Amino acid sequence: MNSRRSKYEIVSEILRISNSPDGANITKIVYFANLNFRNARQIVLELVENGLLETVNGGGKTRYRTTKRGMEFIERYYELESVQHF
Repeated sequence: MNSRRSKYEIVSEILRISNSPDGANITKIVYFANLNFRNARQIVLELVENGLLETVNGGGKTRYRTTKRGMEFIERYYELESVQHF
């Protein structure tokens, strides 16, 4: 079995981690999604550009919060994942 995660798995994990009113900073995303900082920043920037994450400034650190569109992505991803394991 392939132990590498797909980009969709990583994206859904980042969106799940960032799904709180306060969002998540890049350090939390790195640790909880098991990524390095370079990859995490690159993916987070793509998600912001595509409207799946939004930037929340506060407390001196940039935080990222899942948008409504991001939540729709998570829902559809889990639906497809459940069908795949049929």
